[in-house]
Formats: sequence, C-alpha cells, structure tokens
Amino acid sequence: MALANQHPEDVKAAVRKTGITLTALGIRAGIPGATVRKCLYTPCPKGNRVVADYLGLDLFALWPEWYDRDGNRLSSRSRKTSAARSAGHRQKAAAA
Repeated sequence: MALANQHPEDVKAAVRKTGITLTALGIRAGIPGATVRKCLYTPCPKGNRVVADYLGLDLFALWPEWYDRDGNRLSSRSRKTSAARSAGHRQKAAAA
C-alpha cells in the first residue's frame, strides 16, 4: 500500500502551532509566501524544503507521494504517457 501525503491542513496547523504563518515562514526563508502556501497542495521543492526544515522533518515524512526517502523529487508522470496523449486530447486533429 502506498504512503499518502500528510493532509495540507495538518501541515498548516503544525506550522501555525509554533506561532508563525506560512506566509511569514516564506518571507523569513527569502521566498514568496505564496510559494510556501502552494507547496501544501502541489510539489514546490523550495517551499516543501522550507516547511520540512522548519518542522524538523524529512520531505518524505510529509510528502511520500512527491519525494523518496533520500529527499529526491519523484517523477509525477511518465514522458511516454504525455507523448502518447498529445494528439488524442485535442478536439480537432488538424485545421481544415
């Protein structure tokens, strides 16, 4: 069974319980606050690293769907899948 990411609201609450907002955490780290807020819902390596470091956790502990045990970003999709789908998803295959 695959491990699931921590729920975004749980991560947000863990940060807030220390007395800081996600926006303030980003500003303190020198990145836009929006990057840190966004990283709870979609992989953003800079934002994810800031949150994980602040909480004293590994990237894998928070987001096992996005990072391996060594903290390397996992591929989100296969290039073959994207290439095979590129023409088929269009409404019109070619202009008349």
